[in-house]
Amino acid sequence: MDTEQYEAIFYKMKDKLFRYALRFVKDSDAAEDVVQDVMFKLWQKRKDADDIENLEAWLMVLTRNRSLDVLRKAKNSLNQVNVDEAYSISDSEPIPDKVMESADIMDMVQTCLGQLQEKQRSVFHLREIEQMSYEEIAQQTGFNLDDVKVSLFRARKHMQRMLSKMNTFGLYQI
Repeated sequence: MDTEQYEAIFYKMKDKLFRYALRFVKDSDAAEDVVQDVMFKLWQKRKDADDIENLEAWLMVLTRNRSLDVLRKAKNSLNQVNVDEAYSISDSEPIPDKVMESADIMDMVQTCLGQLQEKQRSVFHLREIEQMSYEEIAQQTGFNLDDVKVSLFRARKHMQRMLSKMNTFGLYQI
């Protein structure tokens, strides 16, 4: 792999890897660090990159593993709140009650996602957020195609059931 090929892969994959890492680490700076580490690893392995059958899947697996490493490391240290991010609402933001309602809805969705098994959560993210095909998900995760379909079906049903319960208690209409 030469420099031009590396740059093409970098610009094609950086946003996708960032979103995937962000799903795990839930911090944009940490997600950027993860992507940087993954792309550095690709640069180090550039001579062997042609031997990798599915480079995109390999990068996604590296991103997941590096994100999990970051989470493990963070567990051992104190969790600090980034004050700048916590108070980033400015006057140019939409009407505050709409922002809160959207945030509440996102919190409900995140809560539902958090209740999924890791397998279902990964498959759901790859399909619904990353827009990967069933075959791509199976190849990246190592699950067989039927497992991918069943996990996605169960994840969707769980999300539907949980969001419906939350609405039953009079929270918000989605």
